[in-house]
Amino acid sequence: MDLLSLFVVFVKASVLSFGGSALPAILHNELGRERGVLSDDDFVASLAIGQIAPGPNGLMALAVGYFVAGIPGALVAAAALYVVSLPVLLLLRVQDLLNRVPPVNRGVRGAQAGAIGLTLALGYVIAQAMPATPLHFGVAAAAFVLIAFSHVDVLWVLGGAALVGLVAFLGWGM
Repeated sequence: MDLLSLFVVFVKASVLSFGGSALPAILHNELGRERGVLSDDDFVASLAIGQIAPGPNGLMALAVGYFVAGIPGALVAAAALYVVSLPVLLLLRVQDLLNRVPPVNRGVRGAQAGAIGLTLALGYVIAQAMPATPLHFGVAAAAFVLIAFSHVDVLWVLGGAALVGLVAFLGWGM
């Protein structure tokens, strides 16, 4: 895939992603399913990198760009994300005016609902790539419950899941 096409995909994903939640689903669909240049394994690795790396949610996109086209791909991904983000920062000046317009509020709520649907679809894709063992299902269920229904920090959940995986891999206590 040429870098210009990759740039266009990332711009499209960035424009359609509010709060970063739809970005993974859009990138997986566009680069994995439609174009076939991103494997499910690379996609899941990108998600993991984005979750464990310090910094903003967009870091996952840099990993996707890297897996598709190496370092130039990661740089293209970063540039595309910023091209979309900078004009939004300029629009913050008129945010008060826009928040008072009911159709704008309804449009944002609709976009949020769409992002939730894309996130659920992405969860399904990740679940399909997950090994089907009781241990993996248990760790996934425990992580979901802790993140969704408690105030446990995500990093503690990720660290605990990694520790469980390490113990299972090394066969300690089994």
